[in-house]
Amino acid sequence: MAKSRDTTLTLDRDVALVLFDFLSRNADEEEGEPLAEALQSRAELPALWSLLAELEEKLDEPLADDYRRLVEEARARVIAKYGGAP
Repeated sequence: MAKSRDTTLTLDRDVALVLFDFLSRNADEEEGEPLAEALQSRAELPALWSLLAELEEKLDEPLADDYRRLVEEARARVIAKYGGAP
């Protein structure tokens, strides 16, 4: 029997929203041009697009009127929980 090629991830919702915002601004912009220097393989950009599509399917915040505020609040909670520069 062949193993499923799918992988299930569980993400903190704030992390998911921050990742969605980052990917939608960078991976989806001009065929990923903002990430060009960081990419080492042609497979990485389609992989990021796939992740972006999955996040878009799961999140309803991107359609909210106050999306920018929701992202800023999520960023603050991610920094508070995991650290990093504000």
